This record gives sequence, structure tokens and C-alpha cells, in this order.
Amino acid sequence: MAFANPSPQRLTAPADARAGTGAAAPSRVHAAATTAGRGVAALALVVIGARIQLPQGLTVGYLVAVLLLPVWVPVLRRFHGGVLLMVLGLAAAVNGMILTDLANGTAHTGNGLMLQNTFVLVGTMLTIGVVLWARTLMPIWLVGLFFGIGLVLGIDPHGILAGGNPWKFVFAVPVTIVALSLAAIRRSRPLELAMLVALSGLSMVSDARSGFAILLLTGVLVVWQMRPTAVTKRASTARVLLGLLVVSAIAYNVGQSLIVDGALGQATQQRTITQIDTSGSLILGGRPELAATTALMQHYPFGFGSGVYANSTQILVAKQGMAAINYAPNNGYVDNFMFGTGFELHSMIGDLWAGYGVAGLALAVALLWYILRGLGQSIARRTASALLIYLAVRTLWSLFFGPWYSSVTLLTLLMGIALLPRVVAPGEKSAPS
Repeated sequence: MAFANPSPQRLTAPADARAGTGAAAPSRVHAAATTAGRGVAALALVVIGARIQLPQGLTVGYLVAVLLLPVWVPVLRRFHGGVLLMVLGLAAAVNGMILTDLANGTAHTGNGLMLQNTFVLVGTMLTIGVVLWARTLMPIWLVGLFFGIGLVLGIDPHGILAGGNPWKFVFAVPVTIVALSLAAIRRSRPLELAMLVALSGLSMVSDARSGFAILLLTGVLVVWQMRPTAVTKRASTARVLLGLLVVSAIAYNVGQSLIVDGALGQATQQRTITQIDTSGSLILGGRPELAATTALMQHYPFGFGSGVYANSTQILVAKQGMAAINYAPNNGYVDNFMFGTGFELHSMIGDLWAGYGVAGLALAVALLWYILRGLGQSIARRTASALLIYLAVRTLWSLFFGPWYSSVTLLTLLMGIALLPRVVAPGEKSAPS
């Protein structure tokens, strides 16, 4: 994927048509069709981003993706991982239903829960296909902008989370997507950095630790691409990914030091120090669900099922894992949020494994691979926009520390712009680079 967003592809009229007086007519028809396609794609992106809810976990965006199947399915083969991700997603959905059926009689199951989880998984895969199709019709910054507009339109300013910390829980992500999409128009690194600095400042004063860290790392990677060394075709994606690990570790330690020193406020400082003292790690202290997931995986390696509710034995196993890192698990959060309505392990990997078993875990691994591959190659070529980096870093964080349901919207946008175009045979249409 390139930072220099490609122009939409143009089809050329046959030579005999160009030579004759009727060449203008096919050209006008094609132009009208292309314009109509862009309009439909733009509207679809807005609707998907808005995530307008329907019963049983359905959204209007999922239904739009079904209606647009004939136009986006042929596009999948033009991108590395396009077809494979769809196959893995469908396989995971089927496996989740099979596991639920096998658990029936030995565990509490619910068809409503199974349908909701299945619709969310399948719908997410379908909407990724729509974003890939839109990417072939318009520049990537415009794809991000229309999607971001949908996110903004989907904001509920009176929601339950808005009252506590509206920037952190409601406005931060939509505003960031729109801002970074607009910054990509000029292809200006200084403009992107200015946007990131402003957004980081808002996160600092809003007690948004993970948001601040993600923006900090995004800024570091944007600056890294500005270093004055030659770009060659032999730029190693593996080397970049190794460097990314080093940079991430440095950014983590710098961010933790800033928080402990009080840069994000006294309340954040005190909470962070307490979490580090309790578990020995800011990550484990801030995300004790990881310990619960590890314990459950050791006892139930094949997962549970998309329609299965946790029983008392499984909850006890999870609580024992959390207690091992000195977290007190006997609270309403664990009983009601994590296990009150199924399994909510606060990580995309954990939720995919719990709901869809080994197939869900395979899908999570594939998502991780294609995100790293797209990000690594783009940075190696110095073509990664701040928008791509931000989405990739945030989704990589969510794969380990973010709930599946609240992360799938950004996952849809990221996979639609991060998958790399494949090499095609002569004469075959290619996807934008």
C-alpha cells in the first residue's frame, strides 16, 4: 500500500472504437458508471462506519455489504490475503456454531447469542471486502475520510460512556481518523506530525493512556520514514518489523516514564503506579484479562463456542489466573462484564478463540500476519501514511488488549487499506499499489 494514493484505474476503449467517431460514447458511459460506482462506494463507507444497529447484532452496513457482493467479491483475488481471510472468517463462524452444538447439554447455550456473534464475525469479513472495492475506485485518504465521517455520524453524545470521559471513549477515534485522512491529502509529513501532536495533547489531558501511547508510536514511525537515507527495492520488511519491535519497546518505556512522572495527570499517575506495584507490569496490571485468557486456554484449548455462556468452573479458572498476578477478581466487572453474557476476554485474539475455537485463533493469526506485512512493507518503502500506521498500531494493540466487538469497525477499515496488491499476469487488472 502506498502513501502516494493511486488514482482510480481507467479502462481504455478498444482501438477500433477510438479510431471511429463513436469513441466518445463508450467513454462517456464508462465515466458515468465510474462516477456512480464511487458514489455508491462513498455511501457504503459512511454507512459501515456509522454502524447503525439492527436486531441480533446486525448492522445496516452488513446488509449493504451483502447487496454489494457482486461488485466486491471479484476484487478479493487482487489483494494478498483477500480470499484467505474470507475463507477463514466463514470457517470460524461455522466452527463456532459446531462448538455450541457440541456444548449443548453440558453448558448453558443460547441461539440468540450464537446468531449475534456469527453475524458480527461474518459481517466484519463482508465489510472488509467493501472497503477493498472502494479502494480500487478512489484514493486511500478518501476511503479513510468517508469511513471517518461515518464514525462521526455514529457518535452517541448521550451514551453511557460519554458522561465520564467523552474524548477518550467517544470522540478520540473518529476525530483522529478524519484528521489523519485529511492530512494525507497533501502527503506532508510535517502536517501529519502536527496533527499527531495536537491529538496526543488531547489524550494527555483526557487520561487516555493507551490512546496517548498509540499516537506517540505513530509519530515515531512517521519520523522514522523521514530519515535521510536512500530507499531501495531491497528494503527489508523483516528488518523493519524488527525495528518496529525495538521502537515499540522504547515508546512503551518512554510513555510509562511520562505517566509515572505525572505527565498525564495525578490520577493517571497514581493508578499506573498502583497497577505496576500490584502485578509488576503496567500491561498486566492494566489488562488482567490477559491472565484469565491464558488460564482458560490452558484448561480448554479448543475454545467454547459462539453461543456458549461461561459456567462456574470456567469462571473459577479465569479468576484463579487473574489472582495469580495479584488482581482481586471477585468483582462486578469480572462476573457481569467478562462472563455475564458469554465470554468477553478484552482481546480480539482471546474473544475469537473463545467463540470460534481453533478456527477463530487461525483467523486472528492471519489478521496479525497481514497487518504486520502491510505495515512493514509500507514503512520499508517509506509510503506508510500516519492513517495506516495509527490504524495498524491501534488494531495490533486491540488484538491483544481490546474487545473484539468494539474493535471490528476499525479492523474493517485497516484491512481494507493494509492488504497488499498482488502481482498479476500481463493483461490482467491490478489493484492500486
